[in-house]
Amino acid sequence: QPEISYSCPELSRVLPKKYHASAARPEKDEMVQIDGSVLEGGGQILRNSAALSCLLAQPILITKIRACRPKPGLSAQHLAGLKLVAAACEGELVGAELKSTEVTVKPSHIRAGRYTADVKTAGSVCLLIQTVLPCLLYASEPSQLLLKGGTDADFAPPIDYFRYTFTHYAALFGIPGLSVEDVRRGFHPKGNGEVKLTVCPVERITPVEITERGSVTGIKVTVYSCGSQTTSLADRCLHAAQNIMERRFQESRVPVKSEHLRDEPSFGNGWGLCITAETANRCVLTCTGNGSQKGSPEKLASVTAEGLIKDIDEGGCVDSHLQDQIIILMGLADGVSRVRTGPLTMHTKTAIHILESMTHAEFSVTKDEDVNLGEQSYLIQCTGIGLRNSYLLSDS
Repeated sequence: QPEISYSCPELSRVLPKKYHASAARPEKDEMVQIDGSVLEGGGQILRNSAALSCLLAQPILITKIRACRPKPGLSAQHLAGLKLVAAACEGELVGAELKSTEVTVKPSHIRAGRYTADVKTAGSVCLLIQTVLPCLLYASEPSQLLLKGGTDADFAPPIDYFRYTFTHYAALFGIPGLSVEDVRRGFHPKGNGEVKLTVCPVERITPVEITERGSVTGIKVTVYSCGSQTTSLADRCLHAAQNIMERRFQESRVPVKSEHLRDEPSFGNGWGLCITAETANRCVLTCTGNGSQKGSPEKLASVTAEGLIKDIDEGGCVDSHLQDQIIILMGLADGVSRVRTGPLTMHTKTAIHILESMTHAEFSVTKDEDVNLGEQSYLIQCTGIGLRNSYLLSDS
């Protein structure tokens, strides 16, 4: 079973008797039911619906959790995320057990504090961050998180993606106070990685206009290795990925830099790859690869490099992995946001579905007709609900 602990620091701010969101929040006391099997049908539904439940003080019942997956129900990582959100809003969980396919979330008041969450497996700590981060943005004081599990897990953003790419875009939404310290990497199957994260609250989330990417101005290829047996594998991957990116951008003379982070603190051996493209308009697109995946280092380099090149060619201002992560920020923002992307992923469609189901946020998706913008460029527009942090309002 995952473990969650909480301690309350001495808060300098006088807290209101009851947390309340903005007038944009739907005034509902009845339970909202969420079908956990629709669209992506996995953890994305749990993460977004639990966070919104906390933010809107809206009780929810999530049914059919991961019903169509080979192993239905809650995994350790999903359960840890739900427990973390419940702690952050002094909430109550019903049915929160491993393999459970039905969970009720009954939120109360968002509270700042020091939180420790231990998945007890290699379950992704970055997915824990996705779950609880929106909630702690609306707390009264900065919160500190110590998260234990997998820092570089399969089928989830690695910690390097969060601290270099996600935080870049979070700042555009007016969320600058994300301080990440990668204490120790953890890999499949045992996990035991540790990440420290400080989240500073905001009064509101700022809408964004991210529609003009500009040309690619630089490429950075980075590998890390933990343990002597992984160094040569990471080196092979680095050189292969650098060669692919140099050939791809040779005509446009885009510089390609490389770096090998050796002997990173870790629990066990592991290695991985991160390729990032920066553009003239300060967009950052990233694709990552995990050394635990099957195949040679050269194969991992090829798959990762081609993934980034595909995102670039499709014309988006964000990569395909970031799409779904910013949907909740667009939905909560105080105004209209517009973001140009590549084709919508199923995770993105799921995030939009949950936001529209639980809030008054209005989304529209249109395909760009201008071929110069990319082969498959789309524009996501959202009128956010303008959620305000009542703890930080001058009249609170």
